[in-house]
Amino acid sequence: MKKWGSLFLTGALLFSSMATAVQAAPATNVLIDNETSSSFAQHSFQDVNGNWAQEVIKKWADRGIVQGNEQNMFLPQGKVTRAEWVAMINRIFQYEQVGNYTFTDVSLSSWYAQDVAKGVQAGYIQGYTDGSFNPVGTLTRQEAALTISRILNLQSNGEASFTDHMDIQDWSKEAVSAAADKKIIIGYSNGSFLPNKAITRAEAVQILDRAFSTYGSWYGQEGTYGSEESREEISGNVVIGASGVTLQNMDITGDLIISKAVGDGDVFLKNVTVQGKTYVYGGGENSVHLEDSVLLTVIVNKQDGTVRLVATGKTEVHEMTIQTSSNIETNENAKIDKLTLSEALPEKSRVYLKGNFETVDVVAKSINIQIPSGTVNQLNLADSAENTAIEISQEAKVITAILNSAVKLLGTGTIEQATVNAMGVTMEKAPNKLNLGSGMPADTSVQIDGVSKPVTSFIAPVTTVPAANGGSSSGSSGTGGGTNPSNPYPGTGGSTNPGDPGSSNGGVTPPITPLPGREYGSYDGGSYYFVGVESDAITVTDAVYIYSPRSGYAYVSKSSINENDPVLLEEAINQKTAYRVKIEANTRTALPVGEIASEFSSYYKVFVVDNENRASYIKNIMVLDGLGKELKSQGMILSSGGWLSNQESYLVYFNTLIKAVDPNTLRNSIEISTGTQQPNYRPLNEGDQVEIVNNGIVITPKQNYGKSTYIRVNADAVETLDGLFRNKLYTSTQYKSFTRPEFIEYPDKWEITVPVGTVIKFKANYGGDTFYFVYKDTFGTSSDYDKEVTDGHGYKLEIPEDGAGMTFEFDTKDLQPGEYKIDGFGAMPLDVNLTAN
Repeated sequence: MKKWGSLFLTGALLFSSMATAVQAAPATNVLIDNETSSSFAQHSFQDVNGNWAQEVIKKWADRGIVQGNEQNMFLPQGKVTRAEWVAMINRIFQYEQVGNYTFTDVSLSSWYAQDVAKGVQAGYIQGYTDGSFNPVGTLTRQEAALTISRILNLQSNGEASFTDHMDIQDWSKEAVSAAADKKIIIGYSNGSFLPNKAITRAEAVQILDRAFSTYGSWYGQEGTYGSEESREEISGNVVIGASGVTLQNMDITGDLIISKAVGDGDVFLKNVTVQGKTYVYGGGENSVHLEDSVLLTVIVNKQDGTVRLVATGKTEVHEMTIQTSSNIETNENAKIDKLTLSEALPEKSRVYLKGNFETVDVVAKSINIQIPSGTVNQLNLADSAENTAIEISQEAKVITAILNSAVKLLGTGTIEQATVNAMGVTMEKAPNKLNLGSGMPADTSVQIDGVSKPVTSFIAPVTTVPAANGGSSSGSSGTGGGTNPSNPYPGTGGSTNPGDPGSSNGGVTPPITPLPGREYGSYDGGSYYFVGVESDAITVTDAVYIYSPRSGYAYVSKSSINENDPVLLEEAINQKTAYRVKIEANTRTALPVGEIASEFSSYYKVFVVDNENRASYIKNIMVLDGLGKELKSQGMILSSGGWLSNQESYLVYFNTLIKAVDPNTLRNSIEISTGTQQPNYRPLNEGDQVEIVNNGIVITPKQNYGKSTYIRVNADAVETLDGLFRNKLYTSTQYKSFTRPEFIEYPDKWEITVPVGTVIKFKANYGGDTFYFVYKDTFGTSSDYDKEVTDGHGYKLEIPEDGAGMTFEFDTKDLQPGEYKIDGFGAMPLDVNLTAN
């Protein structure tokens, strides 16, 4: 087929989003698709009664696609302009994404400007060679045939046998034949096609109706669709054009479009699989409900208001892109693997994330993100995300945060590890581990709770929930447990030594002078200093015992406070939101938290202001409920133990100190399920250890449980210290062990130095992972790692499911000297320093 250079661009159509409302051409006074018109939903046009297209016009008017003018006239014999045709196509096929155009005759203020931009973005229109579009020109039959053929990707079985086939232009012959084969645009009774004849409005609706029948299905009335007993395959695309629609037990082979016509209503998907993309353009704050459904790609773009999506049951969403303000929630075992807050989000947009998310990529600038509860395994802030604020509430947790721009991390939630790759980062609460990204100046500072200090001076606080040992840890807050707690990327910069069990700083210990309290973290660094805390989890009736390398006053505060402002400190004391006692250097001092604390799940801040009014770094402690409070589980944490020991442990923790109801039967009250996607519980393995540490049950397996683990603590296993309350049944979600790679020739080392050209051999204790050999400062998603490989900076290797213990290798002969790593998502890294030959 030869290229036609006037209106419609040959080539594959890029499906996008749903169309916005369009106005009519002023010259004809016709309101083609104006949703704001008072004539919307009036479907008995005065001039279509008895017309051959009456029924199909009424059908698409009922669906809000076509309308009449202010006199309730449809004008079925009126000619369709090119702009009107594009507007109708966008509305029926639900195209919304806007592209850039340079047409000289399409003003930005024209009613069709947005629809022309959508047509350009979708890829099916272009202008004349002189740069014009001719929007008011009439549409011919062969032009319509070409458009529909491209939208539906129709293939011709040969040249159509119309009597006037010589009049059909070369650029449209195949399209005319294909559209005629499908009986979308048919010829006249005398055997002719009349390719240059103008399309009427009635004909346009009829053609688009036939085209949509090939394109997919439209559910435009409230109700439940799909069998209750068996699954049904729905070929093509599906449009939901009304609120109150429920789809159940369906396999949709194409795209699913939740249209703007849904408004602020609800849509329910129950046991639905969508093989294409799912576009969400409608739905309210009561939501789009995804129950036990599988969606590969979801794009959320509701222009007017906020839409709420709730994933429940066994729902799986592999990738979701947010383009407008949204509330996204996951409950139970539902999961969203990757969530992207795209650059299309307007500044000051709000996104609400509740539940468990594997990866959240933030590309948008100056938006507000709220995470009230749940777990984000990896939070990536792109360099374009400057001025974005993320509020992590107390019941929320972020395992790994990569900060590539000047962002604000607010709230008292837990951040296990953060890597700083930009200047201007501020935090309300310090993470458990803070790394400086590779390539950043050594004096890079972060502002933590109002005080700016160098990243390299940071020493991690003691974990706020007692754990069995140190090393990497992950999990979730809340009673529902966590999602897959694999560490997708350990971060760049800082110490990567995996450390020994029980180490809180990765095994790297700075030179110190042994003074009282140093074992608890007390340390004087000259320009900065740290206080030591004997226990970071105490009850409201207890005191926290602290040490300071300097004399002054020790403070405990239950809210954010500027510890360098004497006026604010004094006001906090008067308001009883803070309490202080005098402290002598290197002396054990009791700080009675109960003076201001009254209940569990509040993170309190402990710090010292020395006699020269210089404040220490803040330490966070968790205050547990005292006696007389109901016992409640708070979730579970998986600790890897670090690369050296690779001794995992699981911590189920509660709101107060606990003891075993019967120490002799505690072990029997805990069950595990391993190796299966769905739980199949059994007793613990022989040799597995169970102990109670403060407010937690620690389960340490003799041998790590593997890639799929569930843990259940049966009711009445533990109780409060006064014996008044016992635990209820606790069931975790699925947890996955960290994969541990190992050098074949250096099995006891996690870092080696070898010359370029060395063939590096390694093995892993689990199969099914993808490993990369890339520069050490590579971070981000799999796409970022793949790009390094594509650019020739590394290699990629997929290990089969049965590849555990097998030998694999990377040949470094084509690489440049430098610092590299063997890294896998959900795996511990190995470091490789390549030197010149």
